[in-house]
Amino acid sequence: MPKPLVDLPQTTLKNVRYVLTDFDDTLTLHGRLPTATLNALYRLEQAGIKVIPVTGGCAGWSDMMARVLPVAGVISEGGGVFLEPKSGVIHYHFLNAEAAMRTEQASLLATVQAELVNFPTLTLAKDQAYRLTDVAIDYAQQVQPPAHQEKEALLALLREKGLNAKASSIHINVCQSGVDKVVMARHVLTQFFQLSMAQAHQQVIYVGDAPNDESMFAEFPLSVGVANIAPYLTMLKHLPAYLTDAEGGEGFAQLADYLLCHQD
Repeated sequence: MPKPLVDLPQTTLKNVRYVLTDFDDTLTLHGRLPTATLNALYRLEQAGIKVIPVTGGCAGWSDMMARVLPVAGVISEGGGVFLEPKSGVIHYHFLNAEAAMRTEQASLLATVQAELVNFPTLTLAKDQAYRLTDVAIDYAQQVQPPAHQEKEALLALLREKGLNAKASSIHINVCQSGVDKVVMARHVLTQFFQLSMAQAHQQVIYVGDAPNDESMFAEFPLSVGVANIAPYLTMLKHLPAYLTDAEGGEGFAQLADYLLCHQD
């Protein structure tokens, strides 16, 4: 099981230069961005620590993050595209050729829509029109109360069909084959920030809250779950190494405080 955050060695924290983090229910709390979280993002930036959200959220939403938040870029749509802010412009970098990914997305959308007929409680996410590579199914964002049983049934069905489907805290995200948060994270860290993965394992902390963060927990030894990940822990093969006391964005702010207290 994950250890308390205070067990994270202070000497290890001195090496951290990057914080990769999920967004929904990791930076946010009950759907909103707490003041403490926004302050933490600015304090990390001022300390020279780069923050990169890694989200299943749509490219349109991620474009806003990259423009208005103090972040070094956004990995969007579960790893389908990286948004790089540079000289006042947002550059889009797709994991594979953009045209091919848009064509494959259309095929995935048709497949998902055919299955949704049998799950009337579930619906395409409201942001589907602003997605460039994947398909998102809402089970706990606009759908209230959350449709957990239907989510699990549809998730199992999609996986049986061989689709790359994962659940976040609000959506089922159906990504293209080979697309994953960790695949794009490796690409971004090595190609845009010139880190070897050996360096990344020492300099990167990853923060998450849901099963679709599991590949990131597996990759990065310095991984942290915010407290609201607790209901999912028994479902995961790869757990976060550490756990905050607070939930969502307040847990992220707790981690930021702890990290900043132990910088040189």
